[in-house]
Amino acid sequence: MGLIKYLHIGRISFKNNLAYKTDFLVGSLFIALIIFILINLWQTMYADRAVIEGFTITMMIWYLVMTESIVTSPGRVIEQMGDEIRSGDIAQKLNKPYNYVLFHYAESMAKSAQRFVLTFLFGGIVTLLLIGPLTFNLNHFFPILLVVILALTLHFTLMALISVFALWLEDSKSMHFIYQKVVFVLGGMLLPLDIFPDWLASIGKSLPFSFIAYFPAKLFVGFNWNDFLILIAKQIGWILIFVACTIIVYRISFKRISINGG
Repeated sequence: MGLIKYLHIGRISFKNNLAYKTDFLVGSLFIALIIFILINLWQTMYADRAVIEGFTITMMIWYLVMTESIVTSPGRVIEQMGDEIRSGDIAQKLNKPYNYVLFHYAESMAKSAQRFVLTFLFGGIVTLLLIGPLTFNLNHFFPILLVVILALTLHFTLMALISVFALWLEDSKSMHFIYQKVVFVLGGMLLPLDIFPDWLASIGKSLPFSFIAYFPAKLFVGFNWNDFLILIAKQIGWILIFVACTIIVYRISFKRISINGG
């Protein structure tokens, strides 16, 4: 029954989020607009060349559709959890019969699933109309799905770990902003890391952020079974590291939480 309750939490969150479908649609349509702008930008870049760092224009745009879909799906987890911890509202959830972090993970994954599908759908439609389809083997669907789930899980564990520092910094919005920009650049969301200078690309590829956006998206546009196995092994490794760090840091930080007025 331990894990089943989190499945129920996710299911309830999924249904609740449907009540805000307009927000999801607007957010996904905004990403589709960004993809439209990026298509026009990259068409100019590819005007006199067929391939840039191993990416055709079709691969490049579908790469960006995937990175945008993954990175933007969870929403503002750092702000939400950080505000609860900083304000002391977390105390109301600590006495509930569930783990606080797992509760937010179930909630986040339910929201991420909805937003990922919508964002990828709208971004994919724009790309399909203006650029064309990506050569994709349906046998790779479930491996790619697994990689995306692990990427979203790693994304969450990093944000959950960062959110606890709201106890000291008392500004979760700035932490979310900084983390987001790091993922944008060093995670390869805005550009494949292959385009960066070699020294910066090497740094980016060695950091966990690249396993959220760059490597999953690159595998999506150019699937290889060996790369798939290496990727999921490294994703799981990073997830385990950050889960352990999150458990340790949350146990330490909970001792700092004081409840005023009851």
